[in-house]
Amino acid sequence: MTTHRFSVPDLSRRLLAPIAALLGLVAGLSVLILPSPAPTTAAPTEFSAERAMASINRLADEPHSVLRREAHDRARDDVIGMFSDLGYTAEVHSDPMFDFSEPVDKKIFDMLSAEQQAAVKGAPADTIVVDVPGKSERTMALMAHYDSATVEADENGRAHPTSGTSHGAADDGYGVAAIVETLRALKAEGRQPENSLKIVITDGEEIGLVGARNEMRHHRADYDNVDLVLNLEARGMSGPAFMFETSPNNSAVAGYFLSHVKQPVSSSLLPSLYARMPNSTDMAKVIPEGFTVLNIAAVGEAEHYHHATDAPRYVDHSTLQHYGDQVLGLTRAWAFDGQAPTLTADDDLHFFQLWRGLTVRYPAAVGTGLGCLAVIAALGVVAMRARSLRWKRVLGTVWGLTWRSALASAAAGLVQLGAMAMKWAPESGLGPNPLLPWMFAGGSLIGAGLTAHFVVRRWKEGLRQEAVAAVLLLLAAACVPLMVLLPGAAYVLVLPTLALALTALAPQRMRPVVGALAAFIIVVIFAPTVLLIHELLSLGAVWVTVFFAIVPVAPLALVLLQAGSRRTQRTTARTSSRPEAALDGAAGPATATA
Repeated sequence: MTTHRFSVPDLSRRLLAPIAALLGLVAGLSVLILPSPAPTTAAPTEFSAERAMASINRLADEPHSVLRREAHDRARDDVIGMFSDLGYTAEVHSDPMFDFSEPVDKKIFDMLSAEQQAAVKGAPADTIVVDVPGKSERTMALMAHYDSATVEADENGRAHPTSGTSHGAADDGYGVAAIVETLRALKAEGRQPENSLKIVITDGEEIGLVGARNEMRHHRADYDNVDLVLNLEARGMSGPAFMFETSPNNSAVAGYFLSHVKQPVSSSLLPSLYARMPNSTDMAKVIPEGFTVLNIAAVGEAEHYHHATDAPRYVDHSTLQHYGDQVLGLTRAWAFDGQAPTLTADDDLHFFQLWRGLTVRYPAAVGTGLGCLAVIAALGVVAMRARSLRWKRVLGTVWGLTWRSALASAAAGLVQLGAMAMKWAPESGLGPNPLLPWMFAGGSLIGAGLTAHFVVRRWKEGLRQEAVAAVLLLLAAACVPLMVLLPGAAYVLVLPTLALALTALAPQRMRPVVGALAAFIIVVIFAPTVLLIHELLSLGAVWVTVFFAIVPVAPLALVLLQAGSRRTQRTTARTSSRPEAALDGAAGPATATA
């Protein structure tokens, strides 16, 4: 006869891990909560998204790419007027739009139609510069660009150079408006800055980073005292404004950013990942010159990017407020600190948000150590159980997890390709795509369901050790190349791997507590990261984001199963003579047999 004995304390311990996982979900998603937009009646020294909207409405009232010369010139004068209204005199750096001795410039020019070439062949690129002197010559530069996109999608969804239909409300109205409103708020302080500021609103960013190139080529001496460059960009209309790029060896500048921004939304995954992406901003011309750089952009609702819907009526005021809170916080800290630190360093910082306003950060050397520890712990668990493992079942579990993840990812990718072929979605990713959230959610849920069902079935079939070994081997195998290729992103797998390994190693009486901590770590890391990867990559490759969303399912399921398992006297007696018994708290049925 089989009886089940549950006590209240026992039940509570079994619920620790699921509760911790839910707390991890809440904590992880809290990072993405946006601030409420401050009204026009907000204190003069504070950033107000509603006040900043005046700059966006003024700049983005019409498309104003460099190929629309009259509208472009009006936009330039509008930006100059914004600074004049604050009492600042802007200097305009007029330099050639194209340098035909440069192969890249010639290639871009040759892509234009004859009419477009005639419009820009002799036209200058007019970059707007405003200097705000402080008591010290040490300078922080704030950069954005004012030209709108010179590309759009045709009726087949393919991108090609045109005079552009984007109004540039986000790209890069967000940047221009955030800088203007920040400068207004700082001036309202009524005191001279300790350190200097340089405002640089570039031209021609959308046609080859022309303005930034010209600043570095023709006006490099003007930047000799610049200690920090903060660039503002946009690749979408909504969501948090992520700090997504830094200059190399970022430990000092990333630490400075995290210390002076109240609600940062960033992680070391972003600079590592962005460095290997084909995208570029003005910072592609600035970083090679040796400057210390931070780059911020919103990426939510990226279907508006370079599209006619990048217009003032689609602006997310909370997103604009998040830009402003970060820019003002960082700029104020620099401007009024006579002892501002040197922002150069010899190594990188690894960091991620644990919950809203709280960031975990540690040196790259610690990250390497954690990665090695995670791999050693994972392999150690497998090695200690090696003699009792049924290796054919381990390999079968590896295969089962792999093909289920691949199937769901491939299905989502095929649906996306089919939607593009049927013209239900734009091939270039430019323009609204109402099917995209369903592709991502559907593929992710199917993949997660298949994976979770498979892991639980293995568990019930008595293949508990084999399931743990298979997942640890997969994670360890993925950690190694990630640590080499994207070291700043490695924590995404390293910490969950270590969490699962420690849960497996924990004594049975400690497993509910260790499992709860492990569940929290896995969920708090993956919850915001999955959504971020979705916003970054789903437009062109939804299969990648679906696959990434499935990754945490197996380790999380095993942590929950191990933390909730109970051993019986019979199981303990049967396994106590084995050296690996201490690692196998999950073995045997969760019952007491009489």
